[in-house]
Amino acid sequence: MDFAKFLKPLSIDEFRHSHFPDDPYVRTGSDLTGDLVRDIPELASAETVLRSYRQTVSLLRKQGPHAAVVGGESAIPALGAGFTCYLKHVQRDVPGLVDLLGDACDVLGLPAGSMTAEVFCSDGASGVAMHSDFDVNFAMLLSGSKRWLLAPNDSIVNQTSMCFPASRRQPDPKQLHYADAPFPDRMPDGAREVTVGAGGLIFLPRGWWHETYSSGPCLQLNLVVKGPHWTSVLTTALRDYLLARPEWRQYAYGMVGDGERHEGAVAEFAGLIAELQRRLGDADPRALAEQLLAGLDHEALEIGSSRRR
Repeated sequence: MDFAKFLKPLSIDEFRHSHFPDDPYVRTGSDLTGDLVRDIPELASAETVLRSYRQTVSLLRKQGPHAAVVGGESAIPALGAGFTCYLKHVQRDVPGLVDLLGDACDVLGLPAGSMTAEVFCSDGASGVAMHSDFDVNFAMLLSGSKRWLLAPNDSIVNQTSMCFPASRRQPDPKQLHYADAPFPDRMPDGAREVTVGAGGLIFLPRGWWHETYSSGPCLQLNLVVKGPHWTSVLTTALRDYLLARPEWRQYAYGMVGDGERHEGAVAEFAGLIAELQRRLGDADPRALAEQLLAGLDHEALEIGSSRRR
């Protein structure tokens, strides 16, 4: 399955024009699950994907204790006990997902490795409590039924880590300095409610509050955009640009401490910055952007939140 088929009935151009990157897209169901399972048989059921998975599985409850086990086989009893199993980087153990992710990166104009595959599976009544994500999700439900509540996170623009309601401890408290308003304690009034079944797809842009309610044996595949941010693009490209100059490869002697050595370090650094300002100030911005992007080492880019999880 390629990414264009994943988005049906919308074409790639329709999706870009009407939804990407900021407006949700909802497909309540489709017959695409059969095509996906034919291409990637590990996704036939929660048990088959768990048996294929060798990494750590997070075991989640909407209210109550969380846990983790190593290897999907070890998580099967917890699935039957009512936990939601959350699997990251599934493409490492399900290689059929690699081409789908690569095609999605090409369509969205992202470097290879900017997207990952995740799986949520549960049996019976379950769900995920209210939060908003720094990443971008294409969530395709392969079996079961899931009800979503969706609302934009108007408190912060382009969050860099997960956000929880105000009553909970935030994963990255530093992020609150970027917020324009306090986070809400519950889903905002007027939240959109949608229910999807097998073959349903939710495109959830970055920074949308959501909570979910699942029923039946649910299996969901997420294709997730993790970045990079423009800050990562600039700093990585600028590092490559500066390392071509011997003066920037000098060790930063004297930068820690005080006295004459520190003053000398400040003066040396200021001189380097002044020369960089002159070089960049004389450059045409578009030509400089093209130059930096052309020389960018994509493998060196930081992918994901600014605070690693």
